[in-house]
Amino acid sequence: MKTTTRIKQQFLKALKRGTGEAYLILKNNPEINFSDQIIKGALNIYAYDGQSEGDRAQYIFDIISISKQKDKIRKAVLLGLATEQNDTWNLTHLFALTKLYAQQNDSEAKQAIYDRFLNHPIEGSDWVGESEIVELDGLDGLFYVSEKYGRYIEQNPGDWQDGSVIRHFQEEHKDINVYAELNERARFNKYIQIYLDNVERTKASWEKHKKELVHYKDIVEEVLTSKPFISVRRKRNLTGNEVNQIAERLIEETDKSAIERLLDIFNSYRFPYDSNIILNFAKQKRTHKNSMVDNAISALKYLKSQSIREFALDKVQTTKKPIDFLEILISNYKSGDAKLLSEIANKTNSEYKIEQLAGIYTDIYKANQTKECKEPLEILYSKMNCAIHRNGIVKILIENGVLSDKIREEIKYDCDSDTRTLSEKK
Repeated sequence: MKTTTRIKQQFLKALKRGTGEAYLILKNNPEINFSDQIIKGALNIYAYDGQSEGDRAQYIFDIISISKQKDKIRKAVLLGLATEQNDTWNLTHLFALTKLYAQQNDSEAKQAIYDRFLNHPIEGSDWVGESEIVELDGLDGLFYVSEKYGRYIEQNPGDWQDGSVIRHFQEEHKDINVYAELNERARFNKYIQIYLDNVERTKASWEKHKKELVHYKDIVEEVLTSKPFISVRRKRNLTGNEVNQIAERLIEETDKSAIERLLDIFNSYRFPYDSNIILNFAKQKRTHKNSMVDNAISALKYLKSQSIREFALDKVQTTKKPIDFLEILISNYKSGDAKLLSEIANKTNSEYKIEQLAGIYTDIYKANQTKECKEPLEILYSKMNCAIHRNGIVKILIENGVLSDKIREEIKYDCDSDTRTLSEKK
């Protein structure tokens, strides 16, 4: 029989990962006081990337809802909101969590949100809390936020605001002329006027400093001379003819820095000529001077041949960084490779490397549907705390008909709202 300490450790591990296992452990062990562990999840965003994944407020709130120590946890949340000064994403999480209390007619929680907004803001994060106030009180909330910004700007003349909160509110309330309402209110409120003037100055400054459009004679020149590199947007929208031009130049190019830039394009597109050209670049010795070899290795993920597969397997089994070569299996996977992928996943404990594997394994099994995906993906599921990658893993398990009953039950309470909906899919 598991000891209370062991169960609490299992609960906290699941809570940090953001899986529904935490909810189920709490539900199935009502005699155990998990309040200290829940408070940790309430005060800290344990997501791998808090900015990309967003808050876990609803997830934590659902767990709190079945706890017997609700009052203790609530007090900790309000105190945390008032005092968090170290981490922007912890603070966004606390604002979102407190908003859920406020939406249940908790006036003290609502006041805590108003009191904390722009009160000793974390540097570079003065915007945190504005969306909660606007969500709670609509246009009146926007008036409050605008006035608060104005007061802040008066005390900090070097501050700048881009008016994003106004734009977002306008997008969601097309029946309201938001700027007209703000300008009318600004006639009697100097702080709102200060804020609106600051927004206009910011916009004018951005217009003044817009980069001039550079014209290139062809795509090869653009790739080779763009500073520092060709833009991601441009890279994503190349035509087939442009990809061919870049490939043809790569074949004849001898300068390594130029080769590095040209190879970078084939991280996103399949090299259209002999795959051995890319393989030969990948076989060269890595140096710190450029990323030529790394770019070639990445380009191999689109190319398939026995020699490429043998190269990948040899590197995976002999180098200190086997993860760097696993992407090659996207186009070179064979039945039985799940054993190798499982071994690597089992040996990997670094949070960063686990997320690397999650992205790679997801791509491998998107391209190669097979029931043998179950073991390596379940290993990662049990270790990772990235809700985005976990969602991808669950989808692949479902598509291959190997989602376990345990995981299906857990995802009903996952921290990711989209993952929760997957529990009904067959």
